[in-house]
Amino acid sequence: MEERMDWMNIARYFYLTDERLQQISRDFADDMERALQGKPGATVSALKSYVSLPGGEERGVYLVLDFGGTNARAARIRLLGRHCYLIEKKVCQPLRLPGQYDYLSSATTAGELFDFLARLVGQVAHGQQAYTLGHTFSFAIERQDLRDGRLLSWSKEIAVPGVEGEWVNAMLKQALARQGFRAVEPVALVNDTTALLLSAAYTLERVRLGLVCGTGFNACYYEPAWDMIVNLEAGDYGGLIRNRWDKAVDALSAQPGQHRMEKMTGGAYAAEIFRQTLLSYFKTRQLPVFSTAAMNDIISCDNDLQCRLKMGQLWKRIVRPDEMRPVRNIGAAIFVRAAQLAGAVSCGILRHLYGGEAVPAQSVAVDGSLLEHVRGALFMMEDAMQACQNEGVSRDKQIPVDPVLIQDGPLVGAAVAAAMAGEGR
Repeated sequence: MEERMDWMNIARYFYLTDERLQQISRDFADDMERALQGKPGATVSALKSYVSLPGGEERGVYLVLDFGGTNARAARIRLLGRHCYLIEKKVCQPLRLPGQYDYLSSATTAGELFDFLARLVGQVAHGQQAYTLGHTFSFAIERQDLRDGRLLSWSKEIAVPGVEGEWVNAMLKQALARQGFRAVEPVALVNDTTALLLSAAYTLERVRLGLVCGTGFNACYYEPAWDMIVNLEAGDYGGLIRNRWDKAVDALSAQPGQHRMEKMTGGAYAAEIFRQTLLSYFKTRQLPVFSTAAMNDIISCDNDLQCRLKMGQLWKRIVRPDEMRPVRNIGAAIFVRAAQLAGAVSCGILRHLYGGEAVPAQSVAVDGSLLEHVRGALFMMEDAMQACQNEGVSRDKQIPVDPVLIQDGPLVGAAVAAAMAGEGR
């Protein structure tokens, strides 16, 4: 059994200095350039979305499906033009409910998964009315147009067989027909980051990049040279230095060695990183698995007695009063690092877009539970962005760029994509 580690000797492995953030920003921009030019050695991608930025005048009523993590959502959305929209109906359902069903495991067939998604879509359709549908599908795909794409590989610990290599919207259309919704036509397939940017560009001015840090991690941006949004699959970025606990989480994952950045930033992995650090801190070999939501609940709890009780219940052990603050500090350090990396990636994209020129005022569209619900995460992301615009420890140079949380971005963006598909854009 290993010797117990002081909490500061754990937390320091998650702290990124300004100089390190600046280096990550530069390296990420270089990796982007290699991907865009098709050169070897790139760890991120430059995947064409085949959709440009909207003008804000798109109109119509659309059904949308958002599938990208542990929950699936469907909605009926009315685009009103003039940068306005209305969500007429929205439903959400977990894809895994312990003791009842699990549509994410290897025991589930592709047909069962898509029938589940089709039934969810049916809940927001109005009778047998004809609709076009935009689909937010947040996994790596191969495509030639906006309409559909082939799944390259699952991520986020999803293991449903029979989907990889298949056309996603074609499978959804077949499932909609099986469930009696033949009048619903899937016309657009985008990932959640692209949908987020579409939504932000529909409602805001001066936004060119989007970043999602939720169950997984990704970034996209508008590439002027291609006149379209480019999906970077940023969770695959491999230029980061991993610590011993990162490596332990990677080794236990379904795809060791893959999606390295996602495993250091995504909510699907944050709690397991925390659990691995606690094994070292408590000097034990066993602790129960717990969720990232429970991790955040402990870190953000303001009542010490209540927090201590939650820790004890969660980990099935007595947590001493003097252990509470160190434990919470370790967990906070893991969240802070994720937010810092989100900021460094954003600035890497800005480096590509503007080079050494002044960065014009704009917003970064942000979505995802880690940045939305973790206290202080958005501030730490913005702080990292400012750090990356300087050299060394100086903070003299500031940029007029603000991360902005976009509500219902993947849903609204899917509707915008469906509208633009109908317009041939």
